[in-house]
Amino acid sequence: MANLLTTLQKQIDQLEQQVHLANEQKFKEPYFDEQLFHTNKIVTDKTFYLEKIKQTYQALVANIESEKIEQITFLSETLVNQMAALTRELATHNLRQKEPKAIIEETLAQKHVRHLDYLRRLQEMKYELELSQDVINQSKIAALDNRIYRCEQAIKKIELEIENDIDG
Repeated sequence: MANLLTTLQKQIDQLEQQVHLANEQKFKEPYFDEQLFHTNKIVTDKTFYLEKIKQTYQALVANIESEKIEQITFLSETLVNQMAALTRELATHNLRQKEPKAIIEETLAQKHVRHLDYLRRLQEMKYELELSQDVINQSKIAALDNRIYRCEQAIKKIELEIENDIDG
């Protein structure tokens, strides 16, 4: 177990080095899923996410010492997902730098249509997965259900914003 924790710590240290090398850019959307990093703020500073990873790692170590199996499993999966997300972001960082500097503003109606399209595509993915002749992977279906739920919540939030703009 100690070897695994040492390996995780080394990977976190490597991520930290990459974060320090990355140039920061401002975006109007969060980098990651709000639930993965337990924040709903728009944070463009990658060191914020690195700190969240370190917090998850420390919680994992504490739970390993107290032998809380369910928490160990949950925190392990969370840590792996957090590290993968930050690694992907760092890998695509150079691509973002080539994007134009001007950020095109999107109207609420356009954002609503875009989210409705996301929802439709997610529902199609779930439908195709359920009709698949392969063994049904319940974890993939559950993940899609979770994404569908979050997309529906985002759509409701946008619809409320649209209503408030009309009323206001």
